[in-house]
Amino acid sequence: MNFWINLWTVFFFASLAIFAGLAVVVTIGGFFNIRSLLKSLTAQPDRQEGSPRTKNDEPT
Repeated sequence: MNFWINLWTVFFFASLAIFAGLAVVVTIGGFFNIRSLLKSLTAQPDRQEGSPRTKNDEPT
């Protein structure tokens, strides 16, 4: 019986460690994604709201 308790305890803490690692990776990736989004938005020339996008407005 003690074997099963130890097995599930190890499994539980391993799952928590994997979840914590993935949460950190997703948070860091999301931060850089949002930062690049904001950089691309500030790099675009100001356009009037509602004006159609032309071929020259597309980012390169």
